Amino acid sequence: MNQRKDLLNPTLYKIFQSFQLDKNYLSGEGSYLVDEKGISYLDFIAQFGAIPFGYNPDFIWDKLEEIRSKALPSLVQPSLPGEALKLANALAAVSPGKLAYCTFCQSGTEAVEAAIKLARSTTGREIVLSTFNSFHGKSLGSLSATGKVSYQSPFRAPAPGFIYIPYDDIAALQAVLDEQSDRIAAFIVEPVQGEGGIIVPRPGYLKAAEQLCRQYGVLFIVDEIQTGLGRSGALFACEHEKVEPDIMLLAKALGGGIFPLGVCLSSEGVWNDDFGFLHSSTFANNNVSCAVGLAVLDKLLEDDRRIIKEVAAKGEYLLGKLQELAAKYPEVIKEVRGKGLMLALEFQDLDDCGSYDMSFMVDQGAFTTILAGFLLNVFKIRLAPYLNNSMTLRLEPSLNIGREEMDYVLAALDKLCQILKYRDYALLYGYLLGDYSPPARITDYRAVSRPVKASPLSPEEKISHKFAFIIHYPAPEDVIANNPSFNTFERPDLYHFLEWQSSFREAGVCCHMPALRSHTGAVVEGWLIGVPFGAREMMNLPREETLGVIKKAVELGRELGAEIVGLGALTSVVSRGGRALTGQGVAITSGNSFTTLMAMEALLAGARKMRIDFTIARGAVLGATGSIGRACALLLSQDITNIVLLGNPRHPRSSRNRLNSLTLEILVLAYQRRSQGIITGLSEWLDGLINSYRKKDELRSLELEKALSQADGSSLELIKGVCREMAMEFPLEISMDLDASLPQCDMIVAASNSPEFIVYPRHLQPGAVVCDVARPADVAPEVRERDDVLVLEGGLVSYPEPVAFGPNLGYRDGVNLGCLSETILLALEGDCRDFSIGSRLSLDTIEYLRRLGEKHGFTLAGLMTGNREIGDKEIEEIYRKSLSFKQANNL
Repeated sequence: MNQRKDLLNPTLYKIFQSFQLDKNYLSGEGSYLVDEKGISYLDFIAQFGAIPFGYNPDFIWDKLEEIRSKALPSLVQPSLPGEALKLANALAAVSPGKLAYCTFCQSGTEAVEAAIKLARSTTGREIVLSTFNSFHGKSLGSLSATGKVSYQSPFRAPAPGFIYIPYDDIAALQAVLDEQSDRIAAFIVEPVQGEGGIIVPRPGYLKAAEQLCRQYGVLFIVDEIQTGLGRSGALFACEHEKVEPDIMLLAKALGGGIFPLGVCLSSEGVWNDDFGFLHSSTFANNNVSCAVGLAVLDKLLEDDRRIIKEVAAKGEYLLGKLQELAAKYPEVIKEVRGKGLMLALEFQDLDDCGSYDMSFMVDQGAFTTILAGFLLNVFKIRLAPYLNNSMTLRLEPSLNIGREEMDYVLAALDKLCQILKYRDYALLYGYLLGDYSPPARITDYRAVSRPVKASPLSPEEKISHKFAFIIHYPAPEDVIANNPSFNTFERPDLYHFLEWQSSFREAGVCCHMPALRSHTGAVVEGWLIGVPFGAREMMNLPREETLGVIKKAVELGRELGAEIVGLGALTSVVSRGGRALTGQGVAITSGNSFTTLMAMEALLAGARKMRIDFTIARGAVLGATGSIGRACALLLSQDITNIVLLGNPRHPRSSRNRLNSLTLEILVLAYQRRSQGIITGLSEWLDGLINSYRKKDELRSLELEKALSQADGSSLELIKGVCREMAMEFPLEISMDLDASLPQCDMIVAASNSPEFIVYPRHLQPGAVVCDVARPADVAPEVRERDDVLVLEGGLVSYPEPVAFGPNLGYRDGVNLGCLSETILLALEGDCRDFSIGSRLSLDTIEYLRRLGEKHGFTLAGLMTGNREIGDKEIEEIYRKSLSFKQANNL
């Protein structure tokens, strides 16, 4: 029978599954776990300290056998449970100060709840004081004491009566006690902040806090749920400073990794009858779990606390080795912290790490999760992040961990740090694609890993406006362009990677551009925001899902302070040219207008260099029903006469209807240009047609001009009828057949929304010029193997200064996409309105952006092919080879 695996927690299951952390462990012994495939893993987190002696320690099972043989009753309330009394006495004997009374429970969060109730009932005051970045549990009271807003807000926490101060800040504690100690019941604090990432306070902090609380009559609660019972190298962490709390909390290790068990220890002076009568639990004072707890305590105390002394020595060794690692890799490791066997390895922020994907992982709080997945699946080591610190790995093994195991983990961490230093990030992702082998060789990619290059500003220069631009990977080639180490992956691997990444369904910052300056001196700041979809995912997943993530990206841009957000690649298509994204409190541009302008400038420049005669040239627009294709067709008609408009063969009827409308638009534009005295391209042909026809039938000629001036739908049929009468060929063709139409064309604009390649070598005649403005590309890579055609990348723009958005979407410094450039231009101008929205780009808008480009110093970036600039000499060679081919084949 197949079992669903998501019934315990579907939210976490998705994460576990995504990062291959979803192991099913069938057995455990000591520090090792074995999964259902028989693979053994070294456990180095010990269930966050709750597995103090490893899995299934013999002495606990011996105790359980003893309990069973005696038929010890587990739950016997109301009565005096003997084992619970024994454990209470044993804890009172070894606990610091006057702690004596034990309120047993099932977990740490219950212990915190008990402490809050006890403190309030004893003092008659409401406020519980705790620290920022603390962690005290997740039930409502303990969650309210937990100083982390992200845990609280979904649950309408904190409840009334909780305030927070910075950790390890005696002055802050003094100030709040001076101001309102008469309202404060207790101060609860961790001796070492655990889930905050192992934050060890300065020596003397805990003792000073105790003394201040005594001075002001505030109860002092020490949360030893994670630090207690040997973890810090002392039985209780507060012993390091001889602290005597009013209340001390224990859990995790107390149950020996077998039973859930917690306790709230309090002094006689704190106990009160209201708490005694009104606080209870069905499962408190469980004889069986308390007998196990007593065995745990006895084990820790035996041989003059030998295990605890060993923990202190092991902790010093492990901390020292981690510090050596930090000294070896300062660009990778930010800090090493710890006490005893609770240690933290914090990584640098990686905000400019040469990889959009690693930056995305950091922004998503998933950086250490992918590290944990890598270590688990490749080195078979079980590590985990801290809840409050997503850049920090937890090292918290069982107390009886061996030196050999510690050295193995240290060696694996050394490899991990080398990978991060050399930026060979593909090795971290390899296990997600099925490669579980330890890295035999780590390649240094730092030389090809590009940093962010911003405009250098003087102190008096200020940011005038802010923008954001939404990106995604249109094709596998783009993954490599923005992650150099990914060149080791084959194309199917890259598609697999894009499929994996799409499971995130979140938007995240991939790059921050702190300053980009115009020729005018205006300066803007911006962010590239990634949505985790390749072209296949963008076009094949339900639109509401992809659009929902794009909307999150727009919202993120607004939260960052952007006044205008631009759309890259297929985000414009999915959002209907941005129409679905307007009205969110920030301006939207599809970027299609400037993209179109730059594409056409590139096409015409390339055609001139290839000596194409515009008067007889035949052009084609692939994807002419789209917003960019439509605008390209209109612009192309200003320079050439013969144009074929290519639609989607999968939707022939709707494509033909839309292309008929576009044909009329092109004719109306030609007539308007003729009326303005601009006689080039189609307007020149139309002028000749009208003048010739006027001589034959002046009345019908006037009727035709009137229809064109009014954009009357009948004018299309009128012109076609005139062409038939005059025995002239109508210059605008509609086609759904690439194989038949493209080989007849000299100049081609490729602007489809296809997620796959559609232009192949067979489609191009020698000497043809193709401007591929589509993202993902329409032109297949094998076309570039032909040395007799010129393939250009459309929409590439040269900036006023050699800035680079880190990997820069694969382009050289100072060059980037037209859609991004439109967003930046509008921000530089401070014109933060919606632009280029929908499927009908305005030629007036395109002309406006042309002027903005000239004003701010944004120009065509030469001619680009294969992500590189192509020079006149190379183009001349292509022309000569095309000429030779034509001559040899009598073309």
